Amino acid sequence: MTSSTTTNLTENRPPRGSTLSQLAAVCEGRVADHHAEVRVTSAAIGSHDVQPGGLFCAVPGSRAHGAEFAAGSQAAAVLTDETGADIIARSENPLPTLVVDDVRQAMGPVCAHVYGHPSRELTIIGITGTSGKTTTSYLVERALLTEHSVGIIGTTGTRINGEPIPTKLTTPEAPTMQTLLRHMRDEGVTHVVMEVSSHALELGRVRGIGFDVAGFTNLSQDHLDFHPTMRDYFDAKSKLFVEEQDGQVPTAVVCVDDQWGRELAAHLRSLGKAPVVTVSTDPAAEEDATWSVAKVDVTSAGRQIISMAGDQPSYSIGLAGSFNVPNSALALACVKAAGEDVSQAAVAIADVQVPGRMQAIDEGQDFLAVVDYAHKPGAVAAVVHTLADYLPSPEGRIGIVLGAGGNRDHSKRPKMGFEAAKVADAVFVTDDNPRDEEPAEIRRAVMDGVRDAATQRDGSVEAFEYGDRARAIAEAVAWARSGDAIVIAGKGHETGQEVRGVMHDFDDAAVLAHALREKLGADGSVK
Repeated sequence: MTSSTTTNLTENRPPRGSTLSQLAAVCEGRVADHHAEVRVTSAAIGSHDVQPGGLFCAVPGSRAHGAEFAAGSQAAAVLTDETGADIIARSENPLPTLVVDDVRQAMGPVCAHVYGHPSRELTIIGITGTSGKTTTSYLVERALLTEHSVGIIGTTGTRINGEPIPTKLTTPEAPTMQTLLRHMRDEGVTHVVMEVSSHALELGRVRGIGFDVAGFTNLSQDHLDFHPTMRDYFDAKSKLFVEEQDGQVPTAVVCVDDQWGRELAAHLRSLGKAPVVTVSTDPAAEEDATWSVAKVDVTSAGRQIISMAGDQPSYSIGLAGSFNVPNSALALACVKAAGEDVSQAAVAIADVQVPGRMQAIDEGQDFLAVVDYAHKPGAVAAVVHTLADYLPSPEGRIGIVLGAGGNRDHSKRPKMGFEAAKVADAVFVTDDNPRDEEPAEIRRAVMDGVRDAATQRDGSVEAFEYGDRARAIAEAVAWARSGDAIVIAGKGHETGQEVRGVMHDFDDAAVLAHALREKLGADGSVK
């Protein structure tokens, strides 16, 4: 790709543009005063990000209403609600205003119209669920790259054919999303793979995007600081599959290994709006799944050889962990649902690696050391069970460095500690991203779960607590001996640690590598 992929996304080509009267028809809004024919040529949610002639999407915030910042922007007009419209009307130089009941729900369709509905010119595959979204999206991206120009939007960033584009959120806000899609299409992209978070679905970030295929990985406890209950969390995820966007409902590809996947598949079949493809790695889950894994063999080097039932192609992946079997099967099913050659895709995904997902760090040590993004109870359980499968002998031990994020679901903290200590021989509790909370209080909650599991195991778990994450990693490395396995869990690909509003440089993989080198003697033997 050219260097234009890293420049301001609105500079490359002029967007389509719309008048406020046209946009009012899209969102059932009203144009204040006599500004119906005012034309906007771009859109943004941040007042400083609005380009000249752009539409400022002013949403209500917890501390201030976005409309209060309209006067300081370069906007030609503002999209806002009644409260915002009153704020703008009272300002010294009121801007033309498009007024709607709910700005977040209107932003997607409005911005899609401004940018000429780019999703209609693209094949878009969305991946949602609690765990596995990033890995599945990487696999789909690699499979598609053999024949197509591919964009990807997700947790580890946004890329066009492997070239990065700076973005912040797993699923960006609707104005940024539509800007990205238009930019991708103008750069020749034909297929887009997108992680779709529950926050994005609840906050309307993907409204106005016509998904061709939607994949569901699984559902386990996460984000209950945002969603009141697991049922609310599930309902938010379900929106990707049941709500028509930009004139279409996607083909659903659903992993039915858990109860939530089975419920979703059954519900979608009852609606009959679009085809439903099911994926299963457990014959007991659904005998007639469209894609069913018959057998998995693991080589001594950790490669997984996956044999499929029926006429689906067997394949292999270099990703460790039993949880990557459903991720890979789901990826191939999504590729086929998009109309691609699945046999070619099965070959393409063989050597995919995902940053911070079971990422092995090898500095010549005689034990396994990995970094993983596991930061919820189910993911923690999966990663320690995976390490148990990779131990070379019964004498091998498992150690895990674990923390929990601040300003997030408090109830999952002891559960994370409990799941870790159910299997691991040593748990090193430390800080993750404390954010605005007292770090010691977060660690205490995680330790409560560790102690509960240790009690059930008659105390056969070593438990340590270190507020300094680098020290916790160093202590885990010092603890490990030949034939053991350790995992640094929680931050994965992230390269910063947020404490009291300040982001400090911190890369688990780099810190782990340094600790491993420190442990090794000058002659390459362990000190």
